Amino acid sequence: MQKLRDASLEIILIILVGGLIGATLAVVSNLFVIGVQWFELQRQASSLFAFNIGDQSLSFSSVIYLWLAAAIVVALKIVFKITRWAGPADSIYAAHQLNEPLDIKTGLASTLAAFTAASGGASVGQYGPLVHFGATMGIWVKRFISSRLSHEVYLGCGVAAAISAGFNAPIAGVIFAHEAILRHFSVRTIAPITVASISASALSHQWFPHSITFEISALVPPLTEIVPVLVLLAPLFSLVAVCFMWALRYSAKSATKINVSPVFLPFIAATICGLVGIWIPQVLGLGFASINNMIAGELALSLLVAVLIAKLLMTALCIGFGLFGGVFSPSLFIGVATGALAGQLITLFGFADIASIISVAGMAAVSSAVIGAPVTAVIIVLELTQSYTYAVAVMVSVMLCSLITNRLFGHSFFDRQLLDRGIDLLKGREAIALRQISVGGFSGQNYIRATAQSLGQTLSQEMQNRGQTEAYVVDNGGKLLGKISLYGALDAGENNVENFIDTQPTVLYSHNSLDEAMLKVRQFVGESLPVVDAETGVLEGSITEGALFQAVTDVQNQARTLERA
Repeated sequence: MQKLRDASLEIILIILVGGLIGATLAVVSNLFVIGVQWFELQRQASSLFAFNIGDQSLSFSSVIYLWLAAAIVVALKIVFKITRWAGPADSIYAAHQLNEPLDIKTGLASTLAAFTAASGGASVGQYGPLVHFGATMGIWVKRFISSRLSHEVYLGCGVAAAISAGFNAPIAGVIFAHEAILRHFSVRTIAPITVASISASALSHQWFPHSITFEISALVPPLTEIVPVLVLLAPLFSLVAVCFMWALRYSAKSATKINVSPVFLPFIAATICGLVGIWIPQVLGLGFASINNMIAGELALSLLVAVLIAKLLMTALCIGFGLFGGVFSPSLFIGVATGALAGQLITLFGFADIASIISVAGMAAVSSAVIGAPVTAVIIVLELTQSYTYAVAVMVSVMLCSLITNRLFGHSFFDRQLLDRGIDLLKGREAIALRQISVGGFSGQNYIRATAQSLGQTLSQEMQNRGQTEAYVVDNGGKLLGKISLYGALDAGENNVENFIDTQPTVLYSHNSLDEAMLKVRQFVGESLPVVDAETGVLEGSITEGALFQAVTDVQNQARTLERA
C-alpha cells in the first residue's frame, strides 16, 4: 500500500508540474510570435521616410524600427546588469551540473531582449530564447515544489514545452529535450517531460487556434527517385550549416575587437540590417512567411541567392553585435533557401515535382546540424506532414548532413559556444563536476610543519613518532618554502634542515579543480601534496593521493547517479 501511495503521489506531481510548465510555455510561446507578427505588420504598413526609385516605393521604416529595438535592448542590458545574454547553450550546461544554476533574471531579460529584437525586424529567431525561457521557468517552478524530481527534469519540461508549442509537435518536443539538452534518457525524466510537451501543444491549439506555422505538402515522389538526389545534396547542406555557424562565431569575435563601445554595437547592426531590409525585406524578422513562399517555389532563382546570402550575413551580424535572438529559426530559413535554390537548379535538368521536398530537406538538415538534434528535425517533419515517406526521405539528408558537420565543425553551434568557454560536453557530466569542485575543500591538517631552522634529528624523531615520512617547511608567515623527507631530516642530523629542502615539490593550489589536480599528480611519487594559496603562497593544508582519488571517485559517482535518476 505504501508503494501504491507513493506512486500515486508521484503521478499527481508529474501531472501538476508538467501541466503547469506546459500551460505557461503555451501562452508565452504564442504571445511571443503573435507580438512579433503584430509589430511586423506595423513596420510593413509604415511609410516613414519613404522614397521612390523608378516605379518602386521604399521606406526607411526598417531602419527606424531596428534603431528603436537596439535602444531597448541596450536599456535592458544596462537596467538588468546583464553581462552576457543567455540561450540554449546555458540551458544545456545547467542540465549537466548543479554548481552553476540558471539565473532567473538573466533568463527573463534575455527572452524580452530577443522579443524586442525580433519585433524590430532583426534577423534573429524565436526558438532559442523560448527554449531557454522554458528551462528558466522549469528551474523557477522547482523552487516552490518539493519533490524527488531532479532539477534537470524541471528544466527538460520547459524545453520540451517550448518546442512543442512552437512547432505544434509534442513528440519532437520530448525528443529535443532529451537529445539536445539533457543528452540522456531515463524513465523518471520522460514521464513529466511528456506531460509538459503534450500540455503545451494541446493548450496552444486550444487557446491560440491558428494556421500551421510551416505549410508543407505531404506529397512526395517515390524514394528511389528522391533519395539519390538528397544524398548528393547532403554535403551542400552541411557546407551551408558550417558557413552559417562560422559566420556567427566570426561576427561575435569581430565585435570584441572593434574599437567601439559595446553600447553602440547593436546600433551598427540595426543600421546595416535595416538598410539591407529595405531592398531584401525577406531577411527581416522571423521570416515564416518567406519560408512558406520558398517551400511553395514562389521566389525567383536570383532572389533566392540574394535572400540566402543576406539572411546568413545579417543573422551573424545581429547576434554577434548584440541584437540578441535565436539561431534556430534563421537556420530553418537558410536551410529552406538552400534547398529551394538546389531544387530549382535540379528542376532545370528535367527533375520534376521534387523542389518542395528538397526545400524541406534542406530546412531540416541545416537546422539539425546547427542545433545538434537530427532526430528531432526528422520528427518535426513527420508531425508537420503526417507522412512517413516524407520523414524517411528527409532523414537521409539530415543524418548525412549532421555527420559531415560534426566532423567539420562539431556537434552543434551550442556545443561550440560552450567549448569556447572551456566547457567540453563530450567529456561527460563527470568531467564537468570535477572541473567545478576545487581541491581546497578536501585538504586536511594532518601534516608535519617545520621551519628552515628546525634540527634534522628533532624533525626525524617527530616523523617517526607520527608515522609520516614527509614534512613541509614554511617561513614565519606560513609561506611554503619546500618539502623535506625523512631521509633528508636524517641526513641533516644535528644541523638545521635549510640545506636539505626540496624547494620545488609538486604543489596543488587551493583553487585548482579536481580535474586539474589529477593532471598534476600523474607523475607524483610521495606521501602527500601541499595545498597552497596561489596568491600568497601560504600553506593551507595537505592531501594524500588516496584522499584525492576518493574525492574524484565520489564526485564521479554523484554525477552518474544524477544521470541515472
